[in-house]
Amino acid sequence: MNVNPLIISALTSLGLPISANVYDGTATEYITFNYADERPAVFADDVDILDETVAQVHYFTKGDPQANKKAIRKALRAGGFSIQRTVEQYEAESKCTHVIVYAAIEGTIND
Repeated sequence: MNVNPLIISALTSLGLPISANVYDGTATEYITFNYADERPAVFADDVDILDETVAQVHYFTKGDPQANKKAIRKALRAGGFSIQRTVEQYEAESKCTHVIVYAAIEGTIND
Protein backbone atom coordinates (compact mmCIF):
# COMPACT_ATOMS: atom_id res chain seq x y z
CA MET A 1 0.00 0.00 0.00
CA ASN A 2 1.44 3.37 -1.00
CA VAL A 3 0.59 5.88 1.71
CA ASN A 4 2.62 8.74 0.21
CA PRO A 5 -0.31 10.36 -1.62
CA LEU A 6 -2.54 9.85 1.44
CA ILE A 7 -0.12 11.69 3.71
CA ILE A 8 0.47 14.48 1.21
CA SER A 9 -3.26 14.89 0.62
CA ALA A 10 -4.00 14.96 4.35
CA LEU A 11 -1.34 17.56 5.14
CA THR A 12 -1.46 19.87 2.09
CA SER A 13 -3.97 22.19 3.75
CA LEU A 14 -1.32 23.18 6.33
CA GLY A 15 0.53 25.15 3.66
CA LEU A 16 3.95 23.74 4.58
CA PRO A 17 6.45 22.08 2.24
CA ILE A 18 5.95 18.30 2.40
CA SER A 19 8.44 15.76 1.10
CA ALA A 20 8.91 12.02 1.34
CA ASN A 21 12.10 11.09 3.21
CA VAL A 22 14.22 14.24 2.69
CA TYR A 23 13.47 17.95 2.29
CA ASP A 24 16.07 19.82 0.23
CA GLY A 25 14.43 23.24 0.21
CA THR A 26 15.24 26.37 2.15
CA ALA A 27 12.14 26.73 4.35
CA THR A 28 12.74 26.73 8.09
CA GLU A 29 9.41 25.00 8.72
CA TYR A 30 8.56 21.83 6.80
CA ILE A 31 7.29 18.25 6.95
CA THR A 32 8.96 15.04 5.83
CA PHE A 33 7.69 11.50 6.23
CA ASN A 34 8.90 7.92 5.92
CA TYR A 35 7.64 4.38 6.37
CA ALA A 36 8.39 3.06 9.85
CA ASP A 37 6.73 -0.34 9.44
CA GLU A 38 4.57 -2.14 6.92
CA ARG A 39 3.17 -5.60 7.57
CA PRO A 40 0.17 -7.79 6.90
CA ALA A 41 -2.54 -7.14 9.46
CA VAL A 42 -5.55 -9.21 8.35
CA PHE A 43 -5.49 -12.73 6.95
CA ALA A 44 -8.20 -14.87 5.33
CA ASP A 45 -7.76 -18.42 4.07
CA ASP A 46 -4.05 -18.23 4.92
CA VAL A 47 -3.60 -15.19 2.66
CA ASP A 48 -2.76 -11.69 3.83
CA ILE A 49 -5.41 -9.29 2.57
CA LEU A 50 -4.81 -6.06 4.51
CA ASP A 51 -1.57 -4.26 5.34
CA GLU A 52 -1.02 -1.98 8.27
CA THR A 53 1.43 0.77 7.44
CA VAL A 54 2.97 2.97 10.10
CA ALA A 55 4.50 6.21 8.89
CA GLN A 56 6.64 8.68 10.77
CA VAL A 57 5.63 12.25 9.97
CA HIS A 58 8.41 14.68 10.89
CA TYR A 59 7.61 18.34 11.48
CA PHE A 60 10.54 20.73 11.81
CA THR A 61 10.17 24.32 13.03
CA LYS A 62 12.19 27.07 14.65
CA GLY A 63 8.98 28.45 16.19
CA ASP A 64 6.43 27.13 18.66
CA PRO A 65 5.34 23.70 17.39
CA GLN A 66 2.13 23.31 19.40
CA ALA A 67 -0.48 24.62 16.94
CA ASN A 68 0.88 22.74 13.93
CA LYS A 69 1.53 19.61 15.98
CA LYS A 70 -2.18 19.46 16.80
CA ALA A 71 -3.14 20.38 13.22
CA ILE A 72 -0.95 17.58 11.80
CA ARG A 73 -2.53 15.01 14.11
CA LYS A 74 -6.04 16.26 13.28
CA ALA A 75 -5.38 16.26 9.52
CA LEU A 76 -3.93 12.75 9.60
CA ARG A 77 -6.96 11.46 11.52
CA ALA A 78 -9.27 13.11 8.97
CA GLY A 79 -7.24 11.34 6.26
CA GLY A 80 -7.98 7.92 7.74
CA PHE A 81 -4.90 7.46 9.92
CA SER A 82 -4.84 6.59 13.59
CA ILE A 83 -2.22 8.27 15.74
CA GLN A 84 -0.03 5.87 17.70
CA ARG A 85 2.23 8.37 19.44
CA THR A 86 3.88 11.76 19.15
CA VAL A 87 7.42 12.67 20.15
CA GLU A 88 8.74 16.23 20.48
CA GLN A 89 12.42 16.99 20.78
CA TYR A 90 14.76 19.94 20.34
CA GLU A 91 17.75 19.58 18.04
CA ALA A 92 20.53 21.89 19.24
CA GLU A 93 22.57 21.55 16.05
CA SER A 94 19.81 22.88 13.76
CA LYS A 95 18.06 24.90 16.50
CA CYS A 96 14.78 23.30 15.40
CA THR A 97 12.04 21.59 17.29
CA HIS A 98 11.46 18.20 15.70
CA VAL A 99 8.03 16.65 16.18
CA ILE A 100 7.53 13.03 15.11
CA VAL A 101 3.98 11.74 14.70
CA TYR A 102 3.57 7.98 14.27
CA ALA A 103 0.46 7.42 12.16
CA ALA A 104 -0.99 4.05 11.13
CA ILE A 105 -3.44 3.09 8.41
CA GLU A 106 -4.76 -0.20 7.04
CA GLY A 107 -5.38 -0.86 3.38
CA THR A 108 -5.73 -3.54 0.76
CA ILE A 109 -2.52 -5.21 -0.30
CA ASN A 110 -1.84 -4.39 -3.92
CA ASP A 111 1.51 -6.00 -4.70
